[in-house]
Amino acid sequence: MKFDFDEDINVDLTPLIDVIFMLLVFFIMTTTFSKPVLDVILPSSEMAETAEKGTKEILITVDKEGYIYHGDKKISTNDVISLLKQYPNNVLNLFIDKNAPFESFVRLIDIAKKERGGNFIISTDIVEK
Repeated sequence: MKFDFDEDINVDLTPLIDVIFMLLVFFIMTTTFSKPVLDVILPSSEMAETAEKGTKEILITVDKEGYIYHGDKKISTNDVISLLKQYPNNVLNLFIDKNAPFESFVRLIDIAKKERGGNFIISTDIVEK
């Protein structure tokens, strides 16, 4: 048996590049949709401002029934207080459904005023003029 070692060996990198591109697209898409998990209808505001990029936030969502969520986990007001104490430098961002009971809204505002001295964000939809 005689082997011919003079042949050029070609490696096709196209499949590897395709896989890397698909992984990149997957991770970009999952990070851009990492805002609140629940589908809430936010109230609209003419004076709304866009939030700064890169701000570390504690996202709290209140659904139309008045239940409080952190991510997709249902929590109590005591859990909100412990989250605020656990992350003292993160901004509290409230996503409250416009049909949520007003009592739930007031409860969270009271907690935010007590724990953060009134520094919190209430997310709304921006009304186009």
